[in-house]
Amino acid sequence: MSEIKFGIIGSGRMAATMAVAFGKLSGAKVVAVASESAGRAEACSKHFAIPKAYNQIKDLLADSEIDAVYIANATESHAQTTIQALTAGKAVLCEKPIAISAAESEQIEAAAARSGKLCMEAMWTLFLPAYKRLFEMSEARAVGAPLHLYTDFGYPVSQQAYPRLFSPVPGSGVLLDRGVYPIALALKLFGSAKKVSGNLNVTANGVDTEAFLAISHDNGCYSQLAVSINALLQNRAVLSCVGGSISLEPPVIGAEAVAVRRILPDDKVSSFDAAGTLVSFKQRLRQLPVLRRINSLKNGLSNEYHSWGANQYLPVLNHFCELFRAQKLESEIMPLRLSTQVLQVIDQAKQL
Repeated sequence: MSEIKFGIIGSGRMAATMAVAFGKLSGAKVVAVASESAGRAEACSKHFAIPKAYNQIKDLLADSEIDAVYIANATESHAQTTIQALTAGKAVLCEKPIAISAAESEQIEAAAARSGKLCMEAMWTLFLPAYKRLFEMSEARAVGAPLHLYTDFGYPVSQQAYPRLFSPVPGSGVLLDRGVYPIALALKLFGSAKKVSGNLNVTANGVDTEAFLAISHDNGCYSQLAVSINALLQNRAVLSCVGGSISLEPPVIGAEAVAVRRILPDDKVSSFDAAGTLVSFKQRLRQLPVLRRINSLKNGLSNEYHSWGANQYLPVLNHFCELFRAQKLESEIMPLRLSTQVLQVIDQAKQL
């Protein structure tokens, strides 16, 4: 198949970030960019050597050369633009969140089904090799049955640098900007949510800046999630299992290191006698300070490194292109139903 020709809709931070990633992608190229902000499409076109610039989204969607679009305009416009693109006969890769509510996401599901075109949310973290390894080990019960997930994502940003994030407008706030990542991970591991509880920190003008969520899943497992735009969190994920744990080491967004901790087998204990429990010589040795230190360094730990390569967005772009070439309509890793389920959790969280 010839090169897949993409159009980028939007000219902001993520559009520029993905334009760089597209430049490292084999078998696809960006041929057009559209922005309804005056002069932005032309500037983006010139900076990234994109052949065509459009000042109207509808003009890009009417371009017969374009096979697929990457949507990265304002968050509150994602759903409407995705539906427009599908209706125009374009395959769609949409920046997260694909919509700002579950109701909007369900409209996208219906539009994708009507159009017969590929549609996927660019939840890029789920496509990273380290995440793939986590999913493989969880499914294989590599350290026993998984029971619990703890994950967080947070670092402080200024209102001056990210004004829309702090503005009381649709699509703002930490849940839609950052919460989608840990929620998607939790639902991917454990399935749909049965109950959502927790707390939000909300500004005087109604914008959520921190969220602490507990999710009970239908399969009986449990997730604890934290996101913040005010504080530096641990930025890691720990999947706790019967026989140990599997961790995505910091930074969890863009993780490459996977740490596997296994519970060490207990030493045999001497049998009871008239004097009570006799502790074995081996156990007494383990209580020596120097051996406790050595054991703490070892502690059943193994580390793995799984690189995402030249650019952290290449795995999701490659996956989308593979789906397009195979004429598939949906991703098995990030199906549209999962996108809707993530937003269902966010809808519930906003009512806390």
